[in-house]
Amino acid sequence: MGVQAAGHIDLRIKRSQAAIRAAVVSLFSEKPTQDITAKDVADRALINKKTFYAHYPSVRAVLLEIENDAVSEVSGIVESGDVRTPAGLSKVLSQLKALAADGATAFGSLARTPARTLLSERLRRELSGRLCRLSEVSVQVSESFSSRLSCAVDFAAGGIVSLLGSWLLGERSMSEDELSQTVIQSVQSCLGSVRSMAAVPAADPTAQAH
Repeated sequence: MGVQAAGHIDLRIKRSQAAIRAAVVSLFSEKPTQDITAKDVADRALINKKTFYAHYPSVRAVLLEIENDAVSEVSGIVESGDVRTPAGLSKVLSQLKALAADGATAFGSLARTPARTLLSERLRRELSGRLCRLSEVSVQVSESFSSRLSCAVDFAAGGIVSLLGSWLLGERSMSEDELSQTVIQSVQSCLGSVRSMAAVPAADPTAQAH
């Protein structure tokens, strides 16, 4: 097969995959994710089911691919910026806002559909992992402390992701500077709580008051 023919086939594959992804995103706004079928996607993408299954094993696989790309887009922006300072985080927030407004990106395509709930959960887990790593640097984590650490971090991460999500959708009228201050204070509060928890021994459930 010549180089030109191979390039034509590769371009055709990319176009089919793009059409499938766009069809799935479009259908998210019309029905629950679990109710979307391969036939729904094929009809919307103007392809047949055989073509759909030639690229993806299921509708869930398409969603997972879009989710992965969205998380990578967000992680790329966060990791390339300085989120430790208000000014640096404010710049990152501005870039995230532009990303959410761009429907051509994976993050932007999911941000205003019901599928954002699944994406928020993915981002919460990502943030929880980052906060846990930061916490473990500051304190020596014992087995008994681990569950309390996880609860505190999950609580903080869930709140931060919820706040960011509502801000990106225009549901909170805060400037980038105001939001960056709020997020940094929340992270500092979380880490401070973790250090305080580490300093207090866990109660012995077998101990009885006399």
